[in-house]
Amino acid sequence: MTESHKLFQSVRIISVCTFLSRILGLARDMICASIFGTSMVWDAFTVAFKIPNLFRRLFSEGALSAAFIPVFTENIEKRGKAEALVFVNVIATALIIILGGIVLLGESSFFVIPRIFQMQEKWHLIFKLLIIMFPYVFFICMVAFMAAVLNTLHHFFMPALAPVVMNICWISGAVLAPYTGKTLDTMIYAIAISTFVSGLVQVIIHIPILRKKEIYYQFIPRFSHPGLKLVLTRMAPVVFGLGIVQVNVLLDSLIAVGFSSPDGGPNHFNFAGIILHFPMKAGAASVLYYSDRLIQFPLGVFGIAVATAVFPLFSTHAVREDWNKFSTSFNKALKFILFIGIPASLSIIMLREPIVDLLYRRNKFDAESAYRTSRVILFYAVGIWAYCGLHVLIRAFYSVKDTVTPVKVGAVCVGLNLILNLSLIWVLQEGGLALSTAISAIVQIVILAIILQKRLHIKIENEVFVSLQKTVVASIVMACACWSTLKIFPDLNGGGSLYFKGLRLFVPMLSASAAFAGTSVLLKSEEFSHLVRLSLRKT
Repeated sequence: MTESHKLFQSVRIISVCTFLSRILGLARDMICASIFGTSMVWDAFTVAFKIPNLFRRLFSEGALSAAFIPVFTENIEKRGKAEALVFVNVIATALIIILGGIVLLGESSFFVIPRIFQMQEKWHLIFKLLIIMFPYVFFICMVAFMAAVLNTLHHFFMPALAPVVMNICWISGAVLAPYTGKTLDTMIYAIAISTFVSGLVQVIIHIPILRKKEIYYQFIPRFSHPGLKLVLTRMAPVVFGLGIVQVNVLLDSLIAVGFSSPDGGPNHFNFAGIILHFPMKAGAASVLYYSDRLIQFPLGVFGIAVATAVFPLFSTHAVREDWNKFSTSFNKALKFILFIGIPASLSIIMLREPIVDLLYRRNKFDAESAYRTSRVILFYAVGIWAYCGLHVLIRAFYSVKDTVTPVKVGAVCVGLNLILNLSLIWVLQEGGLALSTAISAIVQIVILAIILQKRLHIKIENEVFVSLQKTVVASIVMACACWSTLKIFPDLNGGGSLYFKGLRLFVPMLSASAAFAGTSVLLKSEEFSHLVRLSLRKT
């Protein structure tokens, strides 16, 4: 089996599992939107959930995997499986101790802070939800570590399937929520408890696969182990860089809550003796959440899937110092990311209103919520291709043991994002937060691509730019076909049957897909041909 086929086969496994997870995630968000809408209660939950989720993104999509996978790969390649297993247990033991301390510190802080400071009710609710959900940090970070071990051993199925479990637990909590209380304030606790339970279940389902791979846990508190020191040394700048980025994501939600007028409260606030009107209304954090969830669909199914699958290949080529294969793998991954990301950006921009109308608009999620959400999606979608590409570019740096450059570039772009956030909210409301994210991601990917060519063993070949041109042409044709077909179905302002709403979304989507596929065939797109061959080939 060729390396190219292995890569795309791994991508397919991850993508299928992630696609199932995203479908279930959409189902869970539809249920929650129907129950909670864009209320202050859901604002509070989204902020509370982002704090433990911040650790998940740091570990599962960043620092831990970036530092661990190359060192684990090197242990397997040069020292054998026995020594590699000791290394795994040393890291696992250190993680259990560190994460346990973090959870204890967080729990005590969330209990004490609201009792010391005077706060509005929405902030009290955030801290109450955090007390329930913060232990999720321990479980999900251990899941991230287990996934990194299995991914290095080229097992992608269970790590990719784990988020499905999380969504099933969350959906169960949402279905049971109306039976747990009569107000939104009480029903939200069912969602919080289901989040905690999902973390525990995800840990449990990984254990049989690890045992099958002959990976058994032993308590080895060997803090002088050179592998542990190396991982911690490499994690430090990545944690710093990604920590800034993820804290900035959290700040988006905090800005959305803090700069929103409270329900039934004043529409202005005092700043340095100046009376200012709130730039946003209550529900801004909820709108950002629902919009981001839709944007995460193509990002998770394709962008993170490609980056996850290609990272072990990058690491192996780097250890062997085979820079020709490294460059080849990088260019193939980049072409595939752009081939998926660009049409995804355009299609979501074109179909944002039918998507929101079909998925969210019902019960508590009214016309205003739908309008605000579709508007934010427009600004987020501008950068989908960049969000996807960043995961591949950053992992290329990590695999050659350069964790500093992405940190520096990320820190600059985080500063840019924060400045844009505090500027654009006064003009575009919550849409300004989304546009700031997109602009910052595009700037970051451009800077990293330039640095890759100048400083690392990577060269972006001409074939990438040829592929990009074909993808852009096919995407423009796709957008025209989508727009023409969409004009056939009138906007009934939330009215119409579920069947009509489905037609209004899926008919233009099919038309756009056909146009993109047909144009790709005419232009002899290598990526499209490879996808077709792979889909027809047995796994």
